[in-house]
Amino acid sequence: MHNNDERIISPVLIHPTAKIGKNCLIGPYVSIGPNCVIEDGVRVRRTTLLEDVTIRKNSWVDSSIIGWESVIGRWCRVEGVSVLGRDVTLADELYVNGGVILD
Repeated sequence: MHNNDERIISPVLIHPTAKIGKNCLIGPYVSIGPNCVIEDGVRVRRTTLLEDVTIRKNSWVDSSIIGWESVIGRWCRVEGVSVLGRDVTLADELYVNGGVILD
């Protein structure tokens, strides 16, 4: 489900079951998998979101791979080729640069 307040910069692949909130900026080079939830005000670029990922309000994700069922908290910044494994949860207001969190 997409709304009129989102902005997309191609190329972007968004699964039809993904939900994107208001005032988001997505792309370029983004893949969003099935059942992902991107809340309001999120910025995602050069990133792959695998199935069931949730990104909470006002977070920034750049040049990263976010694994299945992972949750990125509010006001987080994830960048620098960071990789989150399956079912990883980042608390609100964290900064991750080049991190590999697999468990």
